[in-house]
Amino acid sequence: MLILELAVQGVRGFSPSARVGFKAGYTVLVSPTKIPTPLAGLTTALVYPDGRGGDGAFLTPGSKVGRAGLSVQSIDQNVWRLVRDLGGQGALHKLNRQTNQFELLTQEAAELNQALRGAGFPDRPTFEQLFTMSVGQLPSRRPRASARAAAAQPSNAPAKPPPGQRVQSAFDQYANELGPSDTGPSVEKLAALEKELAIAKEVSGIQFRMDGVQADAFKAEQRLRAYDELKEKLEAARAELFKAPTPQSLGLPDDIVERVRRSGDEKKRRDEAFAKLDRERAEAGLGEEAPRVAPVWKDARFLGALVVGVMLLVAGGVLEGMGRFLALLAIPAFTFAGLFALRFIEELQHGSRESAKREVFEVRRKKLEDEFGLAASVVQTAFDKVEANTPDEFFTIMAKRAELQPAVGVLELEFADYESDPETAGLADTVARLKAEHEEMNQKLLGMSGGYARETREIERELQRMKESLAGKMPTSPMSGEFSAVQTGPQETFDDPFPAAMHLAGEIFSADVPTLWGVMRDRCVQYLVALTDKRYHGVDLDAQGRATVQAPGRSIAASELPAKDLDLLYLALRLTIAEKAGAQTKLPLLIEDAFGGVIDASKQSLFARMLKHIGTLTQVLHVIGASQTPPAADATQAL
Repeated sequence: MLILELAVQGVRGFSPSARVGFKAGYTVLVSPTKIPTPLAGLTTALVYPDGRGGDGAFLTPGSKVGRAGLSVQSIDQNVWRLVRDLGGQGALHKLNRQTNQFELLTQEAAELNQALRGAGFPDRPTFEQLFTMSVGQLPSRRPRASARAAAAQPSNAPAKPPPGQRVQSAFDQYANELGPSDTGPSVEKLAALEKELAIAKEVSGIQFRMDGVQADAFKAEQRLRAYDELKEKLEAARAELFKAPTPQSLGLPDDIVERVRRSGDEKKRRDEAFAKLDRERAEAGLGEEAPRVAPVWKDARFLGALVVGVMLLVAGGVLEGMGRFLALLAIPAFTFAGLFALRFIEELQHGSRESAKREVFEVRRKKLEDEFGLAASVVQTAFDKVEANTPDEFFTIMAKRAELQPAVGVLELEFADYESDPETAGLADTVARLKAEHEEMNQKLLGMSGGYARETREIERELQRMKESLAGKMPTSPMSGEFSAVQTGPQETFDDPFPAAMHLAGEIFSADVPTLWGVMRDRCVQYLVALTDKRYHGVDLDAQGRATVQAPGRSIAASELPAKDLDLLYLALRLTIAEKAGAQTKLPLLIEDAFGGVIDASKQSLFARMLKHIGTLTQVLHVIGASQTPPAADATQAL
């Protein structure tokens, strides 16, 4: 997942109008004010809309209109654009790569959530707790128990808090839409807070049930979509199988494939038969054409002998006496002419015999041509019907049916399993019922304080402070600077942040806590040793995920660590999870940096180098205040 662009207008903490493009790697973003821009909170509100306009809290004070747009690229290279009017409706678009235009997908919050989950975003708690980092997430900002001393703070308080006090950043109230109160506590305000707390708890319960119903609806829709897709796939496979050619459907002999396979051998046999016939014809002395016999009357010798004989015969009849004996000389002349006539007759007989032999060979050749030509014509007809040019193409086309039948059989078995499942029969009704239930609860939420309620923990903290104030204790007063001192006693303890974070990380890696910790332990210790100047050299986890750190000569439970050291331990864990999870999920890490009270100035460059290393595995967007010096990064942008 890669964030490509962020465009804002009238959004709190940003410039009045800004459009920033991002690239992969480590990018530092400089805020227009000393307070880091709430990039992580805005991104979370855009990607996980509550459907009740909760993102209106990011409107610039005094502004009536605010707009934000976010463009992301999923792992499958699809590009999505999310545009939202703060406090109003949003829309999700997807880039059509063929037209290079964004197409509207949905404007419904529930469908938008489902689509972004399908694109690669995890559920909201996982994204908030593992892929965003801000001061408000530090364990020291969430004390579990406290024995705060009630001491009034003079107006000319020193810049540094006295011993026993915890430094509290102004960012503790940054996410509060209502802002710090400027009036004193009262019974009426206490009752209002208690009422707000009750509503917030009810809203939280309804929201929890809505999330469950939405998850069930999403699963049902996924199954219904899978059923429809399988049905379409099966129908398409059956249609393709029906179109696959067979000898019967083409009107060809059943053994046509075998005939085509033998066609090469048949052609070779045909050539051999013709060659043998030509050899026999040559041995018989028959040429290509029959020799022509010249007519005897065209032979000059025959004509000459005949003329001489006639002349002698005429002379013997005309002359008297001894001249009559000339007629006897006509006999040899006529005999010589008769010999030529006999020779002509013999040549005619010889030519007749050769013609008979030639006809025999021609008949044999015609028989061979008919025999092999019939087989060749059947093969060529088969080629023409399947539009093949070679035997290999013909075999591929004719084998298509045999290849499709197993695939169709598998799809039919899978489809039969779907149809035999009782849940499949009522999937459409189930989806409609769950959506109606979700909409009913959504309308109920809209009817409760406009559908928006603060977090219960925030209300409980404010309620506790007001109760203490009404009981005679002075409430904490903010200092004029960025930080204010909060009275803390020596017995103040904090929740161990490891169990919750490791549980969420285990869901990402599909592993239990011991297995996951075996992979992460060494890297987490490296980060901790570097951030704490080797004050701690080891971290161990029990079966429940609770952490114990190793210091020289002693072991300390995480919940008993000083606030600053616990925060550094938490940062070491978060950096380890970001490094391991980022390499696998490619989800961006969003950091709103105000860790000046936790990370010493000498360690700020080291912290930046750690983030730059994580930036080689996934995208890191590091927001800093205007007064901070930008660290070395792959890119630096102004918000």
